[in-house]
Amino acid sequence: MEEPLLHAANLRKSYEGRLILDGVSLSLEVSRLYALMGHSGSGKTTLLYLLALLERPDAGDILWKGQSLLALSEREKARWRNQHLGFVFQFFHLIAELRAWENVALPGVIAGERFSQLKSQAMAWLERVGLGHRAYAFPTQLSGGEQQRVAIARALFLKPSLVLADEPTGNLDAEQAQQVWALFTQLVREEKTTLLVATHNPALAETADVRWLLRHGKLHPLPTDVTTTSFLDLRGTK
Repeated sequence: MEEPLLHAANLRKSYEGRLILDGVSLSLEVSRLYALMGHSGSGKTTLLYLLALLERPDAGDILWKGQSLLALSEREKARWRNQHLGFVFQFFHLIAELRAWENVALPGVIAGERFSQLKSQAMAWLERVGLGHRAYAFPTQLSGGEQQRVAIARALFLKPSLVLADEPTGNLDAEQAQQVWALFTQLVREEKTTLLVATHNPALAETADVRWLLRHGKLHPLPTDVTTTSFLDLRGTK
């Protein structure tokens, strides 16, 4: 059996005495799309932040191709994130002072390149997300859907092996959400990128290869025959 790209083993995390994650384990394989569902406060964002090495678990380990990521220094963790990980947030997190193409190119600048060296590549990514004509716009001049397209292009810019997305359509209306999600999944499939998305929207999650429900700190796999309605029933169960 092929070794997973990333494996999390028995992750535990508490805040102010409240247990958020209680022994969560999961494996992410290459070129697969995973959906993480659960109500607000269930720990979805916390889990993504642990996997991104933005926070440290109280217990457990995170392995990248069989090697522990928690053993890395802070500088090594930052380098790993830049080289191997893309992250898409609900609220875009674009840099207001940078134009669209500069926001897309930012991971390359962090890696040590100059904006001028990255411009053609950034412009090509904007074309792929349908925003070539908005390359010189600032974030405040873009709609919510356009800003999230820029954020997706930025996350995929360095061709990371893994992308984590935290409610990437949660700040968009229904039509924008559907369009952005269709584009996002198309791009990660084309790039053969592994994607783990946390979402409240079971209709979007149904397009994933694997779905999980995070409830009371535990991760529960959802069979492919579990429908949107069934998920809502599960979510409402205390």
